[in-house]
Amino acid sequence: MDAVKALDELIEQLDGADVDGAEVAPESVAESKPAADAIDRVLESQPRTTNVRSLKGDPAIEAFRRELVDGLIRVDTAGQLLRLVSQVVGAVLAGRG
Repeated sequence: MDAVKALDELIEQLDGADVDGAEVAPESVAESKPAADAIDRVLESQPRTTNVRSLKGDPAIEAFRRELVDGLIRVDTAGQLLRLVSQVVGAVLAGRG
């Protein structure tokens, strides 16, 4: 099934992405003294970290795959969407290098 193959390829592409240096906002920022402005607060905050996890085996991905295989989602529509998302992800990852 073409759409399932596109889903698998997208998951593989995301799993193989190099995320070194990726950052997310910290959960909380402890301040020892009042900062002058927002920039000072960010500069004085703890380094940011990224929580990266694989989508393989994720319940939402498995549910999507099951519904796609069971015919509850149009295969052509899902395939087009997955190919588009794969192109966007590929362009974003290529731009990071």
